[in-house]
Amino acid sequence: MSRILHHSKAERAFQASVAEAERLARAQKNARLKDLRTHASWLVLDPQANFQEEIDCSALFGDLSIRKVVRDG
Repeated sequence: MSRILHHSKAERAFQASVAEAERLARAQKNARLKDLRTHASWLVLDPQANFQEEIDCSALFGDLSIRKVVRDG
Protein backbone atom coordinates (compact mmCIF):
# COMPACT_ATOMS: atom_id res chain seq x y z
CA MET A 1 0.00 0.00 0.00
CA SER A 2 2.87 2.39 0.68
CA ARG A 3 4.00 1.96 -2.91
CA ILE A 4 0.64 3.20 -4.15
CA LEU A 5 0.85 6.28 -1.91
CA HIS A 6 4.47 6.89 -2.94
CA HIS A 7 3.52 6.62 -6.62
CA SER A 8 0.65 9.00 -6.05
CA LYS A 9 2.95 11.58 -4.41
CA ALA A 10 5.46 11.25 -7.25
CA GLU A 11 2.68 11.64 -9.80
CA ARG A 12 1.36 14.75 -8.04
CA ALA A 13 4.88 16.21 -7.95
CA PHE A 14 5.26 15.52 -11.69
CA GLN A 15 1.88 17.09 -12.47
CA ALA A 16 2.82 20.13 -10.39
CA SER A 17 6.10 20.54 -12.28
CA VAL A 18 4.30 20.21 -15.62
CA ALA A 19 1.72 22.78 -14.51
CA GLU A 20 4.51 25.14 -13.41
CA ALA A 21 6.30 24.72 -16.76
CA GLU A 22 3.05 25.49 -18.61
CA ARG A 23 2.46 28.55 -16.40
CA LEU A 24 5.98 29.79 -17.07
CA ALA A 25 5.59 29.24 -20.84
CA ARG A 26 2.31 31.22 -20.82
CA ALA A 27 3.93 34.03 -18.83
CA GLN A 28 6.86 34.21 -21.26
CA LYS A 29 4.52 34.23 -24.26
CA ASN A 30 2.42 37.00 -22.70
CA ALA A 31 5.56 39.04 -21.99
CA ARG A 32 6.69 38.71 -25.63
CA LEU A 33 3.23 39.71 -26.87
CA LYS A 34 3.23 42.72 -24.53
CA ASP A 35 6.64 43.77 -25.91
CA LEU A 36 5.32 43.36 -29.46
CA ARG A 37 2.24 45.46 -28.71
CA THR A 38 4.41 48.15 -27.12
CA HIS A 39 6.66 48.21 -30.17
CA ALA A 40 3.69 48.23 -32.55
CA SER A 41 2.16 51.20 -30.75
CA TRP A 42 5.12 53.32 -31.92
CA LEU A 43 4.65 52.43 -35.59
CA VAL A 44 3.47 55.21 -37.88
CA LEU A 45 2.00 54.84 -41.35
CA ASP A 46 4.39 56.12 -44.02
CA PRO A 47 2.53 56.76 -47.28
CA GLN A 48 5.85 56.72 -49.18
CA ALA A 49 6.94 53.32 -47.82
CA ASN A 50 7.41 50.33 -50.09
CA PHE A 51 5.33 47.49 -48.68
CA GLN A 52 6.26 43.84 -49.06
CA GLU A 53 4.08 40.75 -48.81
CA GLU A 54 6.24 39.33 -46.02
CA ILE A 55 5.81 40.14 -42.34
CA ASP A 56 8.69 39.45 -39.95
CA CYS A 57 7.22 37.85 -36.83
CA SER A 58 10.55 36.80 -35.32
CA ALA A 59 9.73 38.77 -32.15
CA LEU A 60 6.94 36.28 -31.46
CA PHE A 61 9.34 33.35 -31.49
CA GLY A 62 12.06 34.67 -29.21
CA ASP A 63 15.49 33.30 -30.06
CA LEU A 64 14.35 30.83 -32.71
CA SER A 65 16.02 31.42 -36.04
CA ILE A 66 13.59 32.14 -38.85
CA ARG A 67 14.41 30.91 -42.33
CA LYS A 68 13.60 33.41 -45.03
CA VAL A 69 12.03 32.09 -48.19
CA VAL A 70 13.33 33.87 -51.26
CA ARG A 71 10.73 34.21 -53.97
CA ASP A 72 11.58 34.81 -57.61
CA GLY A 73 9.56 37.47 -59.25
